[in-house]
Amino acid sequence: MSAKSIEFRIFVQTIGETMNEHSKISDWVNQQLALGKYSFSLDYLRETMPDKSDNSIKLALKRLVDKNKIVSVYKGFYIILSPQYFNMGFLPPSMFMDDLMNYLKRPYYVSLLSAAALHGAAHQQPQTHFVCTTLPSMRNTNKKGVQIKYVSKRNFPESNIIKKKTESGYVNVSDPILTSLDLINYQKIIGGLNRAATVINELSEEISRDKISSDILNLTPCAHIQRLGYLWEYECGQTGLANALFDILKQLRRPLKNHKLNPAMDMQRQKHSNRWKINANSKIEIDA
Repeated sequence: MSAKSIEFRIFVQTIGETMNEHSKISDWVNQQLALGKYSFSLDYLRETMPDKSDNSIKLALKRLVDKNKIVSVYKGFYIILSPQYFNMGFLPPSMFMDDLMNYLKRPYYVSLLSAAALHGAAHQQPQTHFVCTTLPSMRNTNKKGVQIKYVSKRNFPESNIIKKKTESGYVNVSDPILTSLDLINYQKIIGGLNRAATVINELSEEISRDKISSDILNLTPCAHIQRLGYLWEYECGQTGLANALFDILKQLRRPLKNHKLNPAMDMQRQKHSNRWKINANSKIEIDA
């Protein structure tokens, strides 16, 4: 047999093995969907298919990515596009966020406008999915329609995080109080103070007075708590919530300092006297 014939047979055999391996990995991905799993890590795939070489796994995954069957949303982590989401080209991030953050070994919660949407209080459905985690900061995800923005906190809260059921399981979400405080804290990245106030106004309907406790001081700097109390009292018409919040601060003997309502704007010269010691340097317009 000539050298060329031998080379051709080796080439055909290699192609056949690759196709066979690809088919098996494709079947494995379909099995994950059948089990109700919408994501997987490369480490997990290697662990469950130890007979496959790294090269064959990479080739198979690349073909599945090219066919839009899976999407890599983080290095070594893939989401699986089920038939109902195939045409969209992505999954709702709440369906895989818990698995992703467990894979990264990071605490997290869905936050800001995304959390408000899960509470049924988002004035507009956000284009970007917001997730809060710890430092160091994470690079944002923007792949094939999946846009995830990560905000990082040095002091990660231990309370006011709840679990919401999704199609694929559960996801950590900030409760309406923590969501409201985060909207004030990160107002720049969600479209400004007016948008924050609009969503806070809607979220206030989901908050009861007995849910406001001393834990609130562990969630955010007192300046943001004062701003929230001011918005509840003067912009949202939620005097009951404002009173409950003020009583908590009074019981804890937390001294209130002077702060601007909008930190990005100059102090208003004609001060508006209020118990929250907030300088109303920005006119709030809440969308109906």
